[in-house]
Amino acid sequence: MKKIFSFASILLVNILFSQIQAPVFNLDFEKHSKKDELPNDWIRWGDSELKIDSTNAVSGKNSMLINVKEGEGFGCVAYKLPANFKGKKITLEGFMKYENVTDGFVGLLVRIDKDGQSVGFDNMQNQKLQGTSEWKTHTVTIDFKENADEIYVAGILVGKGKAWFDNFKVTIDGKPIEKLKPVEKELSIVEKDTEFDTGSKFEITNLNEIQKRNLFILGKVWGFVKYYHPVIAEGKISWDYELFRVLPKISNKDFDNELVKWINKLGTFKTTTQKLPKENEIKLLPNTKWIADTNLISSELSTLLQKVNNADRSDKNYYIQLHRSVNNPDFTNEKVYDKMKYTDTGIKLLSIFRYWNMIEYFFPNRHLMDENWDKVLEEFIPKMTATKDQKGYTLTLLELIGKIQDTHANIWRYNEVLEDYFGQNIAPVKLKFVENKAVVVKLQDDFKDANLQVGDVILAVNGIKVEDWMKNNLKYFPASNYPTQLRDVARKMLRTNDNSIQLTIENNSGIKDVVVSTIKYKYFREEPVSHKIINENIGYIYPGTLKKGEINEIMDKFLDKKGLIIDLRCYPSDFIIFSLSNYLLNEKKDFVKLTAGDIKTPGLFTFRGGEIQVGGKNKDAFKGKVIILVNEETQSQAEYSAMALRVAPNAKVLGSTTAGADGNVSGITLPGNIFTYISGIGVLTPNGSETQRVGIIPDVKIEPTINGIRSGKDEVLEKAIELINN
Repeated sequence: MKKIFSFASILLVNILFSQIQAPVFNLDFEKHSKKDELPNDWIRWGDSELKIDSTNAVSGKNSMLINVKEGEGFGCVAYKLPANFKGKKITLEGFMKYENVTDGFVGLLVRIDKDGQSVGFDNMQNQKLQGTSEWKTHTVTIDFKENADEIYVAGILVGKGKAWFDNFKVTIDGKPIEKLKPVEKELSIVEKDTEFDTGSKFEITNLNEIQKRNLFILGKVWGFVKYYHPVIAEGKISWDYELFRVLPKISNKDFDNELVKWINKLGTFKTTTQKLPKENEIKLLPNTKWIADTNLISSELSTLLQKVNNADRSDKNYYIQLHRSVNNPDFTNEKVYDKMKYTDTGIKLLSIFRYWNMIEYFFPNRHLMDENWDKVLEEFIPKMTATKDQKGYTLTLLELIGKIQDTHANIWRYNEVLEDYFGQNIAPVKLKFVENKAVVVKLQDDFKDANLQVGDVILAVNGIKVEDWMKNNLKYFPASNYPTQLRDVARKMLRTNDNSIQLTIENNSGIKDVVVSTIKYKYFREEPVSHKIINENIGYIYPGTLKKGEINEIMDKFLDKKGLIIDLRCYPSDFIIFSLSNYLLNEKKDFVKLTAGDIKTPGLFTFRGGEIQVGGKNKDAFKGKVIILVNEETQSQAEYSAMALRVAPNAKVLGSTTAGADGNVSGITLPGNIFTYISGIGVLTPNGSETQRVGIIPDVKIEPTINGIRSGKDEVLEKAIELINN
């Protein structure tokens, strides 16, 4: 009997022990230790009201309420989970209920972070969930990254309204995360190099001519070796830290010899004869002629770099991959240095060198920049070393990013320096540059003063003339072309850290100074109806507010109309290129050519194989005129949509210069956790002409006028109606 009892006891202990070892997460909001606080381990993102609701739950006692009031922007309640699991897909399932959600969306959020940056993200924004809904189950699934550090799951509400969340469940490949066996993360060789984890230990502010020259050569050599040397590609050496090791030698007059010894320490490698694709497949060749220029570098260094150029490389590299199917660059394993010291010259130089070489070897539009990219490197090395604080560092990087002239390229995500620089508050007024003047085109709902009206021209802001404001700040507005820079200037010119802003305005009554009250900065969302009928015979579609799949319902109602207006002066909320074109064409047509980079030959860009076509056999295709409206708000997917839809019979593009930035974006994280994008693939018309910077060229050019705005007219839309009726 004793033996039976002992066995039973051991069995019970083992069961209890295994239960204790299983992680317990508070995903149902039930554990709540402190009064008036969030549930245990949940964290707040945003400034909106978050509270436990014990009167409105699906299961258990509690749900989580987010209440976003007018002017607050967004609210989010998040939970951090470990990412030490294996799998391919991660799914968040949860119940949501929402009430009077407008000017945004409600959703579940999943984010995967590595080294302080997001490597996987979805917040259901594309589903455009708005209005009011009772409790329903929703899910969101993204690719799981096995080398990640953290997983965040959250409920989010953007705009205004109320939303409740309850009973979250997280699974990886269908298995509950609580039941998965954690895996121990094995450190790579690079991660085991910890010498410079606290900083580069290199500081300098004033550079002499020898140091400037040596840093310029170092920047080019460091990047070339990073992407061309097989040992670096294997991830066996921390190339950031190797930069820090060689920086103290930049005062040497025989610096090139130091570089030869430095590179030789990497070890030997096999060489091969490099073969390029056929000439008609090549869009852009690498900029590597400099490695043979013995007027620039020593003959010994030149010989070694040419050998590296002929290295037998694989298509795998520790620092760069190409996204499957699209082939835009995926910059991997780049350290963020989110706690960097802004006196650390080594990390500041790393930032310049990293970005410059990413552009040099993997930006498909580098040939379209106005400035010589080498000259930019020369200019920014002393400019960056002279910066003294976070503000100087951030603004210098923003200026550098602007040099590539890509509207996708900016400093994205929240940045404290830029928020303070442009201002935490904003006058609730929409500006637009019309006839090269800053014009009030809308008074937002938050506008409470009576001293401005639509059509007023802004001449000065806080006593600074508009043209002088632009002269001082235009370099901080990266864009592919000038009209798009003006678009972005108009969004920030009325920002300030004060509670009011003084404006000098001009209207039909003359010139006067007015003071306008400001509110805490927020993005003013515009939510026009997704479609309507104009004058009974014209269908109108606004893709910016389409719900997923709604285009099919709309076109079934519009097929008998005389004309169709597609207003692409927005960013489409749904990808409608193929679904809509099937209604407009009775045949397949080419509409685009794409280029992509190459890991084995960095800097080489070739035309992607395979035709990309729209349309199909449809004898009942739309027979009327199609007018596509574009302007500087037409960017990326909107430009791609315009390219596809304009090949329809009787289609015309109407409007003005678009943003000139198309193609899938690639994210770049720079030291200080500064995040930016580039256009990651080249997008050209079927005849090979550029769209980057050029944009979509209208068939009929028309722009708003100041008189038209004062009269309340949409002159571009009116012209579209006229073209259909005539």
